[in-house]
Amino acid sequence: MGHTKLNIDAVEQDFGLRVVLNSVDPERLRSADVRTPDENTISRRTQTSRGSDQTAFDIDVERDLVRGLAGVPKNAEFGSNVAGTDSLTLTRSLAIDELPAVCAEVLDVYQRLDYKESFAWVDQIRHERNQSIIDVLNDKLVQAFRKAQAVGSTDSLYLAFPVIYDPEKLAKIAYTGFRSLRIHQDLDIDSFVEDLNARGREFSAEDLVKITVCEVDDRRNQTAGKWKLRDCVVFETQYMGLRYVLSSGRWYKVDADLANEVREFFERASQFPLPFAEEDEQECEYNERIAHTDSDLICLDRKLIKPAGARSPIEICDILTRQRHLIHVKDEVSSSKLSHLFNQGTVSAQVLANEACCRDLVNERISIEQQASGKAGFEGVIPQSQAEFKRSDFTVVYAVITKAKRDSLPFFSLVSFRQAARNLEGLGFRFAFGWIERRKG
Repeated sequence: MGHTKLNIDAVEQDFGLRVVLNSVDPERLRSADVRTPDENTISRRTQTSRGSDQTAFDIDVERDLVRGLAGVPKNAEFGSNVAGTDSLTLTRSLAIDELPAVCAEVLDVYQRLDYKESFAWVDQIRHERNQSIIDVLNDKLVQAFRKAQAVGSTDSLYLAFPVIYDPEKLAKIAYTGFRSLRIHQDLDIDSFVEDLNARGREFSAEDLVKITVCEVDDRRNQTAGKWKLRDCVVFETQYMGLRYVLSSGRWYKVDADLANEVREFFERASQFPLPFAEEDEQECEYNERIAHTDSDLICLDRKLIKPAGARSPIEICDILTRQRHLIHVKDEVSSSKLSHLFNQGTVSAQVLANEACCRDLVNERISIEQQASGKAGFEGVIPQSQAEFKRSDFTVVYAVITKAKRDSLPFFSLVSFRQAARNLEGLGFRFAFGWIERRKG
């Protein structure tokens, strides 16, 4: 039990991982522990039956954190196998009196920069575990909550479900732990701040773990999920010239160049104007309303098709325009992952481009919707399977409903957006982004 007495702050973060990165043969990796931080963080371990290069582990170098790595060293004299996270496991035959020399050798390997030749991308996003830095960041988070209490929500502070949220359950939200009795339709920072202020309570660091977010019914009985407030916070801040992001309860340090690149990419994206959403309007209600009031739009929300070999039906889009805009709409407070929105757009584009028979299914849905809405003239917007399909004629529009006009998205959502946009460009489609501002009552 001696390890329980160790001072964790004295541990060299990622020591073992750095030794592996500097010593391993990049063509003979055997195992990788990877975490994808987002509103819903995913952790996975991938292993191969024989030594492979990093492409075999499906690592997204712009989104994934490598927490552990194992493989065969380039120098056989260093060992037959090496694996590391914070700690290091080195398989090597030696006499006990050789241990100090081997430790010195390991330290020398740790201090090298050899990893930058094959693994330079590991420095782009790193899990921050230095407690002194985390304490500073946590204090910034508390101050952000207090600022939100004083002046309203801020662009850097959000609440999001830490798991994929099912809107069909229609659960409402309650904040527990400070005697609030209110019920809210959605999870968002504004409603939380309103409840705090109604109770006359100033936010404190302890509230991050004492306050919980609960899915409830109309009588405030818990119906499904329950999470600590900290796990639902998405927050971005800067410290010592570096950008840090809190997601699913963990802090991440982001490379400055990467942070600037994804933000600039988003700012350069074409902006697509869309009408306001009403104060209490749900996504489906918004889609139906604006399509009903504009003859150039037709609503395909929840009009599903089943591509060959697909595990589940998909939506081609929420709204289709005569000008061949495929508009996908999500409410930022009810979508647990904006990356899911971006994925929807690329999957839809792939289906339209590569599965001609699915275009016939889409046209059947369009025909039914035309009859129901009394509209006409959408028959040729999506070419039939026999006709030429010119991908550059179509623009995939990602639209986000927001309570307050924003300039940007959370960092990890920006990364997902850039990835989706590049995939669309590779397919030959155009892309755009649109903010949908929600009216205030």
